[in-house]
Amino acid sequence: MKTVVDSAGCIFHRIDQENDLGIDAIIELVKDGVPLNKQFAVQIKSGQSFYNGHSNQCLIPVDTHFNYWANYPLPVYGIVYIPSLNSANWVNIKNYLKRTGDCATIRFDRTKANLFDNQDFAKVFLPGILNEIPKLSFQEARLLFHSADPSENYLGLLVLFHAAPNALETWDSFIDFFRTKARSEIPQGLIYYLAHIPWHPDIWYRGERISRDTEAHVLKRFEEFDRHDIAKLLSFIDEEIGISRGSIGQSVEAIISSLANRDRLLLEIIEDATLPMFSRECAALIYAYHNRKAALPVICKLSGEGSWYAGELESYLKENGWVDPYA
Repeated sequence: MKTVVDSAGCIFHRIDQENDLGIDAIIELVKDGVPLNKQFAVQIKSGQSFYNGHSNQCLIPVDTHFNYWANYPLPVYGIVYIPSLNSANWVNIKNYLKRTGDCATIRFDRTKANLFDNQDFAKVFLPGILNEIPKLSFQEARLLFHSADPSENYLGLLVLFHAAPNALETWDSFIDFFRTKARSEIPQGLIYYLAHIPWHPDIWYRGERISRDTEAHVLKRFEEFDRHDIAKLLSFIDEEIGISRGSIGQSVEAIISSLANRDRLLLEIIEDATLPMFSRECAALIYAYHNRKAALPVICKLSGEGSWYAGELESYLKENGWVDPYA
């Protein structure tokens, strides 16, 4: 571990074993020879007993360290070295414990996204701690994006979007992935990134400006979306939050609203009784958002099928003549 840290120019402060209360070392970050006044703590485990080859998972016993790690003043990372593979992988212990609560063992997958070696420490691990974009090549990011592992997929998605926002191949990969993958395989972040093209007021973006040529290319690709794609988009909307400011529903609405054949596709969704009622109701809201009172016949029909929401939408349209989910 010390060799990996030293290779990046950072400082490895080992804690004597007699003073080890669950932290083996403090790592101080240095960039271009300049201390960054940032440190993190590590718990290190080495040996085959800390790796399950059948599940490809690394294991870190929690023992009595839960409160110590959870309340430690610095970020705490666990590193497991597997001698037979000559490989080490890391996990953010504090985030893990916050997500799972008290547990006997920390279990995390061994992936390409959490390798701890000379190369990946500088390319992936450090940028993550410093809130920077991982230093992966376009091809590396593209391969990770198409991985079946969610953490690798997310890492590839993140790098492609932030490091190559004007590479048309980035957007083609995003759209092809969305259209061909099952709903369960698609990260919600992909929908948010796609919404950067039509845009909406609650998108916060810093970085290379997305060019008009890129926007035109992606909008043209959006026109390939069919009823199946629209139904898949609508399935991302949270049933408790719906289409509202700052929600994933807002991103879904922005994408659908940008389509030239939007109304036809929405009508197909609204009239499809095989789809979940919530998806049909969301489609009805977007349709009414754009068509106002002209949407009443469709809304009334949906209300007649037993949708209380469509009934409320019908009453609101009759009284006000319009509806705006963001008003």
